[in-house]
Amino acid sequence: MHKILKLSVALASALVLSGCVGGAAPTPQQESALGEQQSRQVLSKVKLSKNRQLNTALRNVGKRVARVSNRPDFKWRYYLVDNAKQANAFVLPGGKVFVYTGLFKYAANEAELAAVVGHEVAHALRSHGVKGAQRKQNAGLVGALLQVGMGVAGVNSQTAQQVNNVYGQSASIGYIKPYSRKHESEADSDGLILMARAGYDPRAALSFWTKFAKQGQRGPEYLSTHPAPANRIANIKRLMPQALAVYKKSRYARR
Repeated sequence: MHKILKLSVALASALVLSGCVGGAAPTPQQESALGEQQSRQVLSKVKLSKNRQLNTALRNVGKRVARVSNRPDFKWRYYLVDNAKQANAFVLPGGKVFVYTGLFKYAANEAELAAVVGHEVAHALRSHGVKGAQRKQNAGLVGALLQVGMGVAGVNSQTAQQVNNVYGQSASIGYIKPYSRKHESEADSDGLILMARAGYDPRAALSFWTKFAKQGQRGPEYLSTHPAPANRIANIKRLMPQALAVYKKSRYARR
C-alpha cells in the first residue's frame, strides 16, 4: 500500500509540474456562447425571485460593476435565484451572474452586495470557470492513462482500485483544490478593486465577508476549494489601502 501511495502522489505531482494542457483557451466569443448555453440549463432548473427590491439592488450593483469591468464584449446578465436557504452566488463564462436570495442575510446594503458581485465578475474576467474545468479534465485524463497503464502492466483489480482511489484524493488535494483556492483569492482581490472603482466603499467587503465567515462549520483549508475565512479577510485587509485609494478617485463615489 505504501508503494501505491507513493506512485499515486508522484503522478499527481507530475501533473502539477507538467502543466498538462487540455486544449487551447477558448476565444471570448466561445466563452460567451458557452455561458449562454450553460445559463439556459441553469434557468431550466432554478426558480427566479420576483422580489422587486432585491432585483433592483442586484441590477443597480451589477450595472455599475459591469461598467468598470472594461469587457463590453461580455453580455452581462444578473439573475436572482429564489432560494432563501442557500447563501450562494456563481458566474458562468461570458458574464452570467447568479445570486441566491439567501445571500441577502449577509448583504445588508448595496455596498455589501457589491462585494459579492465584484467577486463573481472578477471570476468571469479571469476565465476561472473555464480554467477550472480544464484542470478537472486534465486530472481525469491522467487518471485514465493511469488505468490504461495498470491494465497493460497486469495489475489486479483490487490493487488498481486502491491506486485509483489514492490518485483521486491526491489529484484533488494537490492539483485541483489549490488552484481553486488561488482563483478565489484572485477574485477577492480583483473584486475589491472593481467594487471600489464602481464607487462602493471597499470596507463593506470586510463587513460582508466577516458575517459570511460565521456560517456553518469548515474543515481544514487544504481540503476546501475556498481559502480559510481568516486568510480571506487578512488578504482583503492587506489590499484595503489600495482599494480605498481607488474608491476615493472613483467618479461614482462623488455622485
